[in-house]
Amino acid sequence: MILTLAEKLYGFFADSYHRKWDKRGGWRAPVPVISVGNITVGGNGKTPFVIALVKLLEQYFPHLQDRNRIAVLSRGYGRKSKELTIVEIDSHWEESGDEPLLIKRNCPKSLVISNASRIESAKVAANEFGAKLIILDDGFQHRSLARDIDLVLLDSDFPFDNGHLLPAGRLRERPPAISRASAVVSVGRGEAAKVVAEAHGKRLFHVTPAALADSWPDWPTGPSFLLTGVARPDRVKSFLAKAGVNVAGHRAFRDHHAFTENELGAVVEEARRSNAVAVLTTAKDNIRIRSWNGALPLVEIPYELSILESDELILWIRTLIDFVGLFENQRVQSKCFRGQPIP
Repeated sequence: MILTLAEKLYGFFADSYHRKWDKRGGWRAPVPVISVGNITVGGNGKTPFVIALVKLLEQYFPHLQDRNRIAVLSRGYGRKSKELTIVEIDSHWEESGDEPLLIKRNCPKSLVISNASRIESAKVAANEFGAKLIILDDGFQHRSLARDIDLVLLDSDFPFDNGHLLPAGRLRERPPAISRASAVVSVGRGEAAKVVAEAHGKRLFHVTPAALADSWPDWPTGPSFLLTGVARPDRVKSFLAKAGVNVAGHRAFRDHHAFTENELGAVVEEARRSNAVAVLTTAKDNIRIRSWNGALPLVEIPYELSILESDELILWIRTLIDFVGLFENQRVQSKCFRGQPIP
């Protein structure tokens, strides 16, 4: 009963918020904006997809390879600082946020900004750093900044989780909100996300995790203990299980958790009791581990998303964004799409 009432109250305020922005529209940045977001909370591969998208854009458009040409704007959940922060590779996660820092370390030439105000961040990126393209991280519900492309990630099997809004479920807004999206990105190979995309007449792209054996040939051969502080730890366990990793135990903390020395020590002791030969953790969690002095090695799990229709995605993006005009009428250097150069 309480959850039902809370869900109705959340839905009322969410509906009011989106009706306001439907009428008002967002502030238009001086450069193109691509938003990457979810309709559900956390754990859907958004950060790995942003990293994959930045790398893809840099690969196909040489002018975007220059420093600060691509700007990634994030709120930086879990950070202590409230100020606009230019994220550097050696930034502390409590100042930048763990996800922005992870993006910066994987995409070092990109400008990464942590700030609650996406409009302020966009102005700084374009006017002070000369960014030519903005990627709005977790932007689907942050509508104060207008966007040229709205990409929404959906779980391929359970796109709307249990179908309920927060706090009764994981939905941030009602399923018809997919109509605002430019395209749907299905995380996985299931059919449910495809059905949603077709029902709303949206272009569909697919991403899947890269094979663990390819990126982690020397994973621990014995039993391992898993340490997580992410939104969906069950997905990490499932990912490892499918790859054949023997997970003997697991300690899960809340998303963005700041690990203490005592907690890490307790994890090591628990791991030793389970006869683990190593402690495994995600790249996002590893950023929040200041130091590791355990008797067992700490091993970061490599996780990358592969965009299955990368050529098609780039060509589709080019139909919506004038990249030639973006670079002051300089012709984009050709890259091959199945043997054909970019026109």
